[in-house]
Amino acid sequence: MADAASPTSYAAGRPPLPLLTFVILPDVVLACLMALRRPSGIKIGVSLLLLSASAYACIAYTMGNPTDDYTMGSTVFGNMVLNITLFIWLTDPVKDYRYLRDPTPLTEKPLLSRIWYSLCIIHNQRLIGTNAQVANVPPPFRGTRSQFLWKRLQQLLISLAIVDVVCSFVHTHHHLYQPEIAPLYFPSGAFGYLMRTGCTAIWLVMSYLMLKLSYIVLSMSAVATHLGNGNPEDWPDLFGPWSEAYTIRHLWGRAWHQGLRRHFSRWGKLAVEALGIPRGTWLSSQVQVHTAFALSALLHCMGDLMLGKEHFGRSWVFFAANGLVITVEDTVIALANRVGLGSEGKGRPGRGMRILGYIWVYIWFTYSGPLYYSWLFESGVGLTDPLPYSPTRSLIPVLCRST
Repeated sequence: MADAASPTSYAAGRPPLPLLTFVILPDVVLACLMALRRPSGIKIGVSLLLLSASAYACIAYTMGNPTDDYTMGSTVFGNMVLNITLFIWLTDPVKDYRYLRDPTPLTEKPLLSRIWYSLCIIHNQRLIGTNAQVANVPPPFRGTRSQFLWKRLQQLLISLAIVDVVCSFVHTHHHLYQPEIAPLYFPSGAFGYLMRTGCTAIWLVMSYLMLKLSYIVLSMSAVATHLGNGNPEDWPDLFGPWSEAYTIRHLWGRAWHQGLRRHFSRWGKLAVEALGIPRGTWLSSQVQVHTAFALSALLHCMGDLMLGKEHFGRSWVFFAANGLVITVEDTVIALANRVGLGSEGKGRPGRGMRILGYIWVYIWFTYSGPLYYSWLFESGVGLTDPLPYSPTRSLIPVLCRST
């Protein structure tokens, strides 16, 4: 497996991705298109060129290894696809959005300012500080810049220590994540189940921590340098409280990051209106849930495409399954509420029900996690070490020799 995913063999036939041409320039072009507010025909034409460029970049170029390719395809090119459809096809950002601390509408600002604000809107994924800020964002930080940086530094050091240990396990136990050979290492019965689910939980924690670390570093850089959004209150925590994750719906909607919610909300409302479904109904809620997971799947499928055309669509299964399980979950909760086993009034469910909910969420994600990561490991994703240096893996040989 390691030989098949080696940089030389994996990247054969595809040149390195030109970041200026396919990452930076399209971003600037999209911001200019938003700021110039050209006629619809021009906007559609340019946006189709940008979409084609993103798809071409995924197929024709490489970052050199599967992990970086999947990350680039899903986070950069996947976001580009969703940003184009939202900001060019569905909204007029200069007209529809405004920053609450700035009394001057974007439509009245000079062209260069509109381009700058358009770039900010593109990368302000939760639209923090605007009239369109997404729901369930954690409360803003209240304190000085120094206090903010100190708090983030503590989070950085703790997260680095944990991610080092977690990555050390994953990268020294790849065999436990290979679906064709992993069953050989897990015994039958309850102990084997705990081992399998524990491996899944470790991989999910690693993914969570890598996202968190990226955000911590970005927020510290912005606040320390005063560049861009340099106000501490503009950088609330990326994730919501995990105490809210007592249902699958809550885990995705309240605890997990909100970076795609601006797309989910707009497309979900559009889908409900197109189908003529009354707002506020159970059916309306389900349509919006499945629309959200379809968009999330589309974004990750751009990562599939960058791994190879034969992989396109493989991420879809995991996200479709989560949409379906939320529908089942909502149905069970509605029935439980009818017979008096659900929430206490209209508030949070009681402690006992929440504990059952946490167990249910754990079981589901330890089951569904392999739907997402098993084929990724088969494709070589995860073999590249995300940390340039690992204290844990450096100390283990020393300790073994000393004993």
